[in-house]
Amino acid sequence: MILEQSHADLWSTVHASQVRAVVQAPVETDNKYRRGVVLLATGSHTYPGAAVLTAQAACRTGAGMVRYLGPNAVAQGVLAVRPEVVHGSGTYHCLVIGSGIPDAREDERSMLLQDSVDAGIPAVVDAGALCLIEPGMPGLVITPHARELSVLLKRLGLANWSEDDIASSRGGAAQAASELLGCTVLLKGRHTYIAQGEYRATVRTPNSWLATAGTGDVLAGVLGTLIASQIGHGIDMDATQLSRTTAAAAWLHARAGWLASQHNAGVAVAPNNVHAPSTMLDHGPLGGPVLASDVAQALPGVVAAVLAK
Repeated sequence: MILEQSHADLWSTVHASQVRAVVQAPVETDNKYRRGVVLLATGSHTYPGAAVLTAQAACRTGAGMVRYLGPNAVAQGVLAVRPEVVHGSGTYHCLVIGSGIPDAREDERSMLLQDSVDAGIPAVVDAGALCLIEPGMPGLVITPHARELSVLLKRLGLANWSEDDIASSRGGAAQAASELLGCTVLLKGRHTYIAQGEYRATVRTPNSWLATAGTGDVLAGVLGTLIASQIGHGIDMDATQLSRTTAAAAWLHARAGWLASQHNAGVAVAPNNVHAPSTMLDHGPLGGPVLASDVAQALPGVVAAVLAK
């Protein structure tokens, strides 16, 4: 299959109003289950921090409950930072799997993905769990960067695209991969592309400080929480809604990175600037370096600004 560059006018830009339509503010009748239960199968002995980051992000995005399944030593690290997390299995609305796992084929949690597919529960598949993907698995969102997508499609014999081909395709690779795999594709980068069927959206990050280790783990936690929250509130998570939710998560993540960079530079940020169009923020302060944990820390402020819009 030949990979062609996509045209910018085929992609809609995600705005705060669209994110507001996805984010679920708690109401009087809510409880922790209605607010959404996320199951994290993330982190490993090799990369324990990924489990902490996905848990931080899920909690700070507003999950009603976060469950964690993983090695005991990693779980203890998660609980030391986020004692609200429940270590162990149970009912859940969305699975997040792969962040911080080198190769999920060698991980005992690998069966969770097929279990979720069989049960009709959406799953966010990241990093080391991308090797478990096969075409035609419903209810999935995959979150690769260009190199990971190249490896995935070559493994399946679906396309022989290089990392550079994908990165320069202006979203074309995300759209084509979604058609080949039959799932929602979130292609990470300074310009993040979300594709599923006729749905095509892009999220432009106001600056590039997010290009640092661990921020993809934060994104996975945000996405799992938004999906779980909607299912907990009885919203039908069809392919279109799953794509819209994925785009909203990418926007929240991008703005949390921007807000963290401003905080780290000592810049005061008004709530209306948090949800301003990204092109308006290009002319503001560049901001300062961020850590992935800074991005997770900034998420409540972004959610609050969106809900107040």
